[in-house]
Amino acid sequence: MNDDEQFAQSLRTQATRVAPQIDVDVTRVVPAARRRRAARVGGVTLAMGLALGGGAWAATTMEPPGTALPGGSMAMAVEPSPEPSGPPVTSSEGDRLTDAPDNLPGGPVVPPEDWRDATYFHVVTRNESAKQGEEVDGYTPLGIERWYGDGVNFELRSSGPALRDVTGYLGMEGAEPISFTWAEIAALPTEPAALHDALLDTFEPTGMAEDAALNGTARLITDAPAPPEVRAAAWELLTSLSAVDVEQDVQDSEGRTGTAATFELWDRTTTVIYDEGQNLPLESEESIGKMHSLETFLRTEFVPLPDEVADSAIEIPDFTGMTREDAEVACLAKHLACTFEDTESDTVPAGTVVSSDPQAGALVSWGAPVTLLLSTGS
Repeated sequence: MNDDEQFAQSLRTQATRVAPQIDVDVTRVVPAARRRRAARVGGVTLAMGLALGGGAWAATTMEPPGTALPGGSMAMAVEPSPEPSGPPVTSSEGDRLTDAPDNLPGGPVVPPEDWRDATYFHVVTRNESAKQGEEVDGYTPLGIERWYGDGVNFELRSSGPALRDVTGYLGMEGAEPISFTWAEIAALPTEPAALHDALLDTFEPTGMAEDAALNGTARLITDAPAPPEVRAAAWELLTSLSAVDVEQDVQDSEGRTGTAATFELWDRTTTVIYDEGQNLPLESEESIGKMHSLETFLRTEFVPLPDEVADSAIEIPDFTGMTREDAEVACLAKHLACTFEDTESDTVPAGTVVSSDPQAGALVSWGAPVTLLLSTGS
């Protein structure tokens, strides 16, 4: 019996327990995350990795399954997420990936309606860090592979893809933190002088606009979803600034040749190596005292989101109008920890769902808590 058949059998047993009067073909509600399809993007080798790694998700229920809650309601039990059955997934460049569940969203992600078909900023890097003069036995670089979207982000981990927090870009802390959104970066000027003025104006409230603009210019080149025209303007601006030393024909750690721009800012020295012909970053190196970090850019591209990555998120179904029994079956099928609460309603028939929290269409991970309001009538 394969994984899908085992899941269907388990779901059939639970569906019979909670809704014996309903005839449910549970083989048709196996989650889309189990139906892996080959990636549409050339060079992305997630399909094999996910088949081996199982694409596991950590359960994030806020209440233990089956726990009685105030008011006599009950959190539905959720099957544990599947354990990986093969070797860990690696990045599309073959590097090891993190196991740490950090940078997870603080709550459900409400994406744009067309999030599956939108364009994403796909970045694959190889990262190393060390203390000067020290070598760690057995140390291997860490791979990072991410898809940044306008409202929803993903990161590939050793167990498979996972939702990532949606962050701002070019951020600066202060009394009123400043950061750019995806749309604001896309709207930046593509002429170097105008770009410089726009950055200065934005960072003026920080009291260190020039330094912030220098830092922002470097970030536009490396780890922000800047359109190619904005990135080219940022590189031209960076290499024109008096605080920046420029050196031609420099090789990065991968043996690729580019132009290096080096500057000192705050407590660190930064060197960015850039391929001017292809308008792409190659490497970013930072030194803070004896600490040294190196980020090598292996891919920086705007691409469609691979199906394997999109399918890894669980989309909250529209529970509105379902009976409790139907909603329980849907919760089991989606691996959600649902809790039912009664509420009066003049418009929704008694015994059916009025609304859900999170709302329909929100993206969550396996085992996420969902509250369903059940009408008691008027």
